[in-house]
Amino acid sequence: MKARTALLAALVLSGCQNLSHQDDRALAVLEPIKSSQVNKKAHKKYASGMLFGDDQIDETSSTDNLWVRISDDMQLDTTDNERIRKQREWLLRNDNHLATIASRAEPYLYLIVEEIERRGLPMELVTIPMIESMFDPHARSRSNAVGLWQFVPATGKNFGLRRDNWYDGRRDVLASTSAALDYIQYLNRFFDGDWLQTLAAYNAGEGRVRNAIQRNQRAGRPTDYWSLDLPRETQMYVPKILAMADMISNADKYNVTLPVLANEPKLRVVNTGGQLDLNVAAQLAGLRTAQLKEVNPALSRGVTSPKGPYRLLVPVEYADTLELALADLPKNERVRTRTYQVASGDTLSRIAQNQGVSVAELKLANNLRSNNLRRGQQLAIPANGQPSKALTNTTKPQQLASRTRSKAKVQYQVRSGDNLWSISQVHGISHNELAKWNGLKANASLKPGMKLVVYSPKRKSNQSMVYQVKRGDSISSIAARFQVAINDVMRWNQLDKTDYLKPGQELTLFVKNNS
Repeated sequence: MKARTALLAALVLSGCQNLSHQDDRALAVLEPIKSSQVNKKAHKKYASGMLFGDDQIDETSSTDNLWVRISDDMQLDTTDNERIRKQREWLLRNDNHLATIASRAEPYLYLIVEEIERRGLPMELVTIPMIESMFDPHARSRSNAVGLWQFVPATGKNFGLRRDNWYDGRRDVLASTSAALDYIQYLNRFFDGDWLQTLAAYNAGEGRVRNAIQRNQRAGRPTDYWSLDLPRETQMYVPKILAMADMISNADKYNVTLPVLANEPKLRVVNTGGQLDLNVAAQLAGLRTAQLKEVNPALSRGVTSPKGPYRLLVPVEYADTLELALADLPKNERVRTRTYQVASGDTLSRIAQNQGVSVAELKLANNLRSNNLRRGQQLAIPANGQPSKALTNTTKPQQLASRTRSKAKVQYQVRSGDNLWSISQVHGISHNELAKWNGLKANASLKPGMKLVVYSPKRKSNQSMVYQVKRGDSISSIAARFQVAINDVMRWNQLDKTDYLKPGQELTLFVKNNS
């Protein structure tokens, strides 16, 4: 109790939910306190080294199924009770709920599991973003909590999540996971290792939980979580976490089918070495810009912030290609910028539509507080914008038809284990596009046998040519010159990322036939 008493005295004047001292946050990096609620099987099988670096792939895991790994690392011993059963029954009645979460979690879940294990924390914590946001990094609550872990601005700032016009750390999967686990470790020390009080405080704030404990102490009542008088939401919050963890651990017992997730990373961190336009990064890596934006939701303007962090999450199969290309990329080609001079009769909405951006993006890029413009004014066009030749009065159906005409319509039959994310990756489209084309919500679950309409990018007829390497050439410079993907150049010529080009060497290229 001494440790808690000292912490309580230090925080009495600092408010219930928000932390204000760097020394308090430093407590979060200490070893977790031993708790009677934690059983003995604590991360012996899979714990790896540092996460979020180049060595994050753990080859020693003894299972191919990520759900099994998660289940094996559950640590909390809790007695089943009516509140937990009620939440479990709700989940069983809504059997598509877990499937939706699993679909959304697939790109990020491995990374989060690795970080929880690295810190030696109970794997039940992986269910927090399932409860908080259903694993939607764009989720926003009525109280302005944002991201997978639902940080409000003040708490996010206290735990190092920076925000500017380019970047919101609350939506950064890596940064927000690290901050959330820092906060949880801080709370766990605050409550002397009591994990149920810790989880309750993540929802309600340590002040509310502390006050409930003190009220029970004064009344001579028990101070365990189940005995505390807490807000109704918090009374349901911890049982939701425990019920979710129980169902994951005992899927067979409850006849729950979880989509198989491979026990391997879907994404890898690539150090960009400075500010980088996602359009440039996507071209260098050989994937669609929409794919890169989807897994880097913290970037508000399609380009990394000038202040950093200088890194991107990239699908593992494209990461090596991007790293190789960035090594040869000139500094002046990292960010695509352009300006527009306002003409008589221009409006923000007309300029935005013609430039392929939203009015909000245009105002943000130019720090505009109103829609007023003056003739001759220079506007910066956000890097993610693409000029449009379409008429400004084009209707939404016409715009959709225009976008899909350049693509090949195919029909795809859903197989067992499919989800919108996995299907979109195969066809080189975004899962939001796929959902819209089929009248589905972005988080919709799919059933085997369903037929989906897919508009895959049409392949223009290409002609082969032989290119003779000149002094100073690199794979990335050749790819850029002929507007082809770097990984295609490597594949066509059976090159490896470690291969060096020699002057006079002949390369086969398949370039667009514009005739």
